[in-house]
Amino acid sequence: EVTPVRGAHVYWGEYERIDWDSVGAGDVVANCYCIRKGLIRKAQLALGVSKWRSKRPGSLLARCVPETHVFELYDIEYFDEVLIADVPELRDIKPEDVWILKPNITNQALGVTVFNDLDTLRSVLSSDEAWNLREWVVQRYVDRPLLVGGKKFHVRVYVLAVGAAPMTVYVHDDMLALFAAETYRHAGGSGSVRELSDLGAHLTNTCRVASDGSMTEGEESGFVKLFDEIRDEIRVEGAKEGIRKVVGECFEAVSSDLSFMPLPNCFELFGFDFMLDEDWGLWLLEANAEPDFKQTGGRLNRIIGDAIKGVYDKAVAPLTGAARGTGNYDGTKWRKVYEKMVVSGSEAVGFQVV
Repeated sequence: EVTPVRGAHVYWGEYERIDWDSVGAGDVVANCYCIRKGLIRKAQLALGVSKWRSKRPGSLLARCVPETHVFELYDIEYFDEVLIADVPELRDIKPEDVWILKPNITNQALGVTVFNDLDTLRSVLSSDEAWNLREWVVQRYVDRPLLVGGKKFHVRVYVLAVGAAPMTVYVHDDMLALFAAETYRHAGGSGSVRELSDLGAHLTNTCRVASDGSMTEGEESGFVKLFDEIRDEIRVEGAKEGIRKVVGECFEAVSSDLSFMPLPNCFELFGFDFMLDEDWGLWLLEANAEPDFKQTGGRLNRIIGDAIKGVYDKAVAPLTGAARGTGNYDGTKWRKVYEKMVVSGSEAVGFQVV
């Protein structure tokens, strides 16, 4: 059981506005952890997973992250030197070798490029949009994704982390399938993607979906579905079980690192993104802080209401000593997947992946 901070005010808003002095003094329960870049920044997460893989090569997390490399580029004139030093795997890239480039800290798919030649990579890194982006992540592209109706999708998973003594992590059972706008195509039998520049077929970020309520329910359902609506119940449940396990392992992978520091009187909602390949193999893409609930859309908006009520019961009430809610919501949707006791700093004295 967590120790409640009785009489504390609850802050639920933007990370940049949190008064960390008040949090440290125990006067405020905040909706963000102070340090969590080890989880939410792509490069730091890749480093954490790499360390985890070296210690636990047979774990699910070790197997479900695509081959990933990180590099920094401050001037395009040093492109060749950086490539040789940091990503030698790209020097002899072949047309069938497809990679995806992502800036380390942006979201909403900004700056993302799919490529299979160095000229495209150099062009992107030379663009005006890239001049102020220094750290990049390049991953081997999952170019045989599971398709539904001919379209690629990723699975958005809402994750709640609560406290630090212990830190308890929950995964919400209602997961979303977020679809690309255009049909995904392959280049015959080569296995490579035919039109890499057609990001409408590759990117599954729904920030392009109208958020002003003007889109009809029928149009919206083409972009956002419940993962459970995919018609293969046995495989969907198996994938969800794998997702829950990976989330637990992911928190263990970063929790002892200085780039992740849970605090006793804080909680946080994250949005984890996963992909499935055509064989239903699971791939972790990234973890996001302050997930955009607009991606759920109006048709499935009830999921957000249920999730937020659960956050009150799982996080706010225990951390403040307030009475738990009595509203009409399904309290079984938040499933505990991980628990770890934290003492000074981020030293672990024991953990359990549920």
